[in-house]
Amino acid sequence: MTIRHLNNADREQIQTFFAMMGEKSASFFNVNRGNEKRVMAFFENGKPDHEFFVLEQDGEIMALAFLWDLFSLVPKFGVAVRDDQQGKGVGTFFLTGLLDRFRAEGYAGVLLTTAKTNYGAQRLYEKCGFERLGTAENGEYVYIRRFEKR
Repeated sequence: MTIRHLNNADREQIQTFFAMMGEKSASFFNVNRGNEKRVMAFFENGKPDHEFFVLEQDGEIMALAFLWDLFSLVPKFGVAVRDDQQGKGVGTFFLTGLLDRFRAEGYAGVLLTTAKTNYGAQRLYEKCGFERLGTAENGEYVYIRRFEKR
């Protein structure tokens, strides 16, 4: 499995990624198609305040992630694993690799939110060292992964 930046050649696979997303995953990651629109905007005209990543295996995209608010010491983070790959260690591999990368790039940490009912994601985040900070205004849990200075 390879972690790399999203590129314009990935457009069709990303459209398929979102089209195949089940109702449960979409209700956590793609509310009102918000994250799909965010990624499609990247393909249309770039998103200079975002960085997008994919996890690829044998030419197929298994997971998608992005950072935004890049000029902050603690940017916001979003991640989704393809439905048919959940529970197979794909999320742990992807998240661990990305967190190592973000730490090496000098970020102090990353923030994310997740639905209170997204128990699988909560377990994954906590397994990867995220700490629950509280609840956001929209009712989702707020998590932070802090990076120690080297």
